Amino acid sequence: MKRKNEILVKLNEVFLMNEVIEKIYTKAYKKASNINIRVFLKERSLERHNFGKMLQNEIKKLDTGVEDSIMSRRRYHLYMRSFNNLLQLENNNDLLNSIYKIELICIEKYNELLREINLSLSLCRLLIKQQDNIQYGLRSIKKELDFIV
Repeated sequence: MKRKNEILVKLNEVFLMNEVIEKIYTKAYKKASNINIRVFLKERSLERHNFGKMLQNEIKKLDTGVEDSIMSRRRYHLYMRSFNNLLQLENNNDLLNSIYKIELICIEKYNELLREINLSLSLCRLLIKQQDNIQYGLRSIKKELDFIV
């Protein structure tokens, strides 16, 4: 039971981080001046939204009584504050570099979760698929950064 709660806490953290990053992408999309970067941010936002829905379903499978807790909302606001500095960036190059760093943090969070014992197969597949999507995004960012420079 304790193990299940630890997994739920980590899943909730990943869900909240994903939710914040989705919103950051949407806001950054409106600020980006380069059309390629705008398209990339819009795609990433939509992909994050879809992942969030699927992750929420996996969380509900583990615990049908899941509700938003005060602690979760506090973590959400902490993530929002830490990632919100992205929106202050005017330079497309700096914006992409910051997004790259955030995506690396996400991959680490997913790896941490995947190291947990007794995760369901569907959850493992979902996390691995999302990691693959992020890796694809990282390669796209690298290409765009190489093109800008």
